[in-house]
Amino acid sequence: MSFGKETLLRRLKELEDDAAAPARFVVAFSGGLDSSVLLHALASNREQAGVPITAVHIDHGLHEDSASWQQHCESFATSFDVEFASERASVDPESGAGPEAAAREARYAALRGYIGKNDWLLSAHHEDDQAETLLLNLMRGSGPAGLAGIRAVRRFADGWLVRPLLDVSRGELEAYASMHALA
Repeated sequence: MSFGKETLLRRLKELEDDAAAPARFVVAFSGGLDSSVLLHALASNREQAGVPITAVHIDHGLHEDSASWQQHCESFATSFDVEFASERASVDPESGAGPEAAAREARYAALRGYIGKNDWLLSAHHEDDQAETLLLNLMRGSGPAGLAGIRAVRRFADGWLVRPLLDVSRGELEAYASMHALA
């Protein structure tokens, strides 16, 4: 399979079977390859999708370059005429969960505030993330729920957390970014 804008639209339409029709797409936008490809493909299909798009960047403040990452994200989103929001999340390094888990908790807590009734929070988790999650869950001795891996759709705040790229490889995302000259 080769990932493209049409592939994304088709997948989003399929996922409506598991969630209410989206009122708005809210893209969890880190500015990395995965979320940049997702935002670009979505923005390029804005008319066909017929759903408003907002990109939300959460700055964890854990890296000295985080302010420049926020600026990059804003510039990227606005260059495609996508509404942009950014928020600084407070990460508790003493939570005992480890820095990645603490950052993830802070990020999702902040993102909840952007989700209205039937909004879809789109996350750019992809096939390689799915494989990694399954391996980690196996090593932890997770039960059947852990072996199911990352779910494509689940309730989130007043809307839905949707991961439309779970059947797309990192290589396909890299090829898309290269074809469209995405930084």
